[in-house]
Amino acid sequence: MSLYELLHDCFKTVSNGRLPSVYLLKQTVSKALGFAIIAAACIVKIPQILKISKNNSAHGLSLLSFELEQLALSIHGSYGFILGLPFSAYGEAIVLILQNSFLLAQIYILSKAPVWRPFLAISLFGTALTCISTGMVTPALIRIVYDLNNGIVLAARLPQIYQNFVSKSTGQLSGTVYMANFLGCIARIFTTLQDGGGYAMVRGFLLGLLLNGTLVCQVLLYGNKAAPTKKAN
Repeated sequence: MSLYELLHDCFKTVSNGRLPSVYLLKQTVSKALGFAIIAAACIVKIPQILKISKNNSAHGLSLLSFELEQLALSIHGSYGFILGLPFSAYGEAIVLILQNSFLLAQIYILSKAPVWRPFLAISLFGTALTCISTGMVTPALIRIVYDLNNGIVLAARLPQIYQNFVSKSTGQLSGTVYMANFLGCIARIFTTLQDGGGYAMVRGFLLGLLLNGTLVCQVLLYGNKAAPTKKAN
């Protein structure tokens, strides 16, 4: 049911002098939360984009982390689309892919990455879209891939966490982005359980909760202090 239909049923029940059922309330809250998350996702990476643009620097950002995040988001969006889940259950992945693509372009340019790297990323992304749009990726296959996605999520965040730990600095990393991701994971655990996304998605959001929480703690602890320089012997 759409959010409009759920809200209509709630109002209709209340107007008849009865309270909506727990099931109806949970479905309505879940659907509303889902769209709220998508709306928030439309701007969640803007602070990071603006911070890079303002300082004209990608210092402290792990390119590998952002590339792996793009892969994880692509799998997440594909999972929801292929299994026919409500758009409110996975729509944020689509808007985050668009924003992350812009971020990657910034980092590729400012870090002077070799030309083959963005070319390879674009080629792989285009190939994946072709396979999905032509029906080559089956529901059974995407379930297997999604189970592997937790490993990708882990690999996407660990390089950044390790880099922050070693340098004792978070550079141009935006704490606002990861705080939003942290809160989004909490909400998504609830909506996934209500929308039937499966325990694979729940495990993924629990892992995201832990990793994004770690990054938020690092931003609060280290800030954007310059990395210590080694003294010459």
